[in-house]
Amino acid sequence: MFSLPHGDLSLYIHIPMCKSRCAYCGFYSEPRQVWEGRVEEYTERLVCEIERLGRRDKPFHTIYIGGGDPANLGLEQLRLVLATAQQAGKASEVTVEVNPERVDERLLSFFGDGLATRLSMGIQTMDQQILTLLGRSATAADNRRSLALAQEAHTRFGVDLSIDLMVALPGQTTESALSDIDEVLSICDAQHLSLYCLTVEEGTALARHVATGSLTVLDEDGQEAFLRTVWSELARRGFEHYEVSNFAKDGHYSRHNSVYWNLGDYLGLGSGASSTLGPVHWEQHQDFIAYVDGSPFSGYESEETEVWEQIEEYVMMGLRTKWGIDKVCFFERFGISFDQFFSKAIKTYQPNWIVDCEQSFSLTEDGWMVLDEILLRLVMEIP
Repeated sequence: MFSLPHGDLSLYIHIPMCKSRCAYCGFYSEPRQVWEGRVEEYTERLVCEIERLGRRDKPFHTIYIGGGDPANLGLEQLRLVLATAQQAGKASEVTVEVNPERVDERLLSFFGDGLATRLSMGIQTMDQQILTLLGRSATAADNRRSLALAQEAHTRFGVDLSIDLMVALPGQTTESALSDIDEVLSICDAQHLSLYCLTVEEGTALARHVATGSLTVLDEDGQEAFLRTVWSELARRGFEHYEVSNFAKDGHYSRHNSVYWNLGDYLGLGSGASSTLGPVHWEQHQDFIAYVDGSPFSGYESEETEVWEQIEEYVMMGLRTKWGIDKVCFFERFGISFDQFFSKAIKTYQPNWIVDCEQSFSLTEDGWMVLDEILLRLVMEIP
C-alpha cells in the first residue's frame, strides 16, 4: 500500500458532498440525495485510514480538508477527523473549506477548539444575478453573513481567512469585480485571496450552455484585461502576488498549497482524492457510494512516474510561484543543470516575461499571462 516518506508529509482529505452542483464545477462531488444518511459511514472509513497511516512519532506538516463542502460532514464528524489526524501533534496549518451557506454560529465553537487554524471560503462574487447564473447555492446575503462570521472567528480565535473570488464572469465588468473585492475586504480582514478566471470544464452545465450558444464567456484577451485591473488593485491594497492565482498579506501564504507547488509529499484520502509520495502518484477511483461500501484502502491505484515526468511537473508547478525554480534545488533533485537543459527555450522568451539569475528562474506577471506558451517551450526541451 502507501509507502510514506520520512520527511515532511502533508494530508489532504476529500469530502465530496455538496448541497447541489455548481454549473461550472469540474471537481468530483455528489449532491445531497447521494450522500445523505451515509455521512457517518464515510467518516468511519476516513478515520480508519487516517489511524492506520497517521504517524505516531511526527505530526503531519499541513492538513487540508476540501471538497465539495466539508461542512456537510457535520461538526462532530469534522472534529473526529481532525483529532484523529493530529494524534501525533498539531500540524503547522490546518485548513477547512466551508461553503458560505453552511457558515453559522456553531462553526465558531469549532474553530474555538483549536483543531483548525485556517478557514477557506468560496465567495466567487457578491452579485446575486451572477451567483444564480453560476448555479451557486449561496446567495449574496449568505456571502455577507458568512464573511461577518468568518471575521468573528478571526477576531476571537486568530483564524486565518482565505477567500476565493472569480473574475471575467458572464455579465461582470471590471468595475463590478473591483466592487466585489471592496465589499469582501470591508466585511472581513482576509489575509489571503485566491482569484480565478471562469474556466469551461468539460461535462459541466456551463460547458453545455456555452456549446449551445446560450451563454458566452470572455476570450483570453478579455480575461487578461480583467486580471491586469484586479491584480493592480490587490497590489495597491498590500496583497503580494505570490502565485498565479493567489495573493497574501504579510506572508500569510497557503502552506499546504505550497507543498503542491514545490512537488512535496502529500497523502490524499477519501473518495476522489489524489496523493504524491516521491515519484509515485496515487488516485482514489471510487465514487462516494463505492468508497463507503468498500474496505479501507480499496480503490487506491498507484502509478510511478519517470524522471522526465517529474521534471515536467516540477517546472510546471514551480513557475506558478513568484519564486520560480531554484536552480540549486533543481540540480540536487535531478542531477541536471537547469540553465543547460532549458537554454534553447529560454533564449526565445521576451525579456519582460522572465527573471533569470544565477540562483533562480521565475516569471513576471507578464510571463504569467503567457504561462502556457512558456511551459510548452520548456516541455519541448525534455527528452
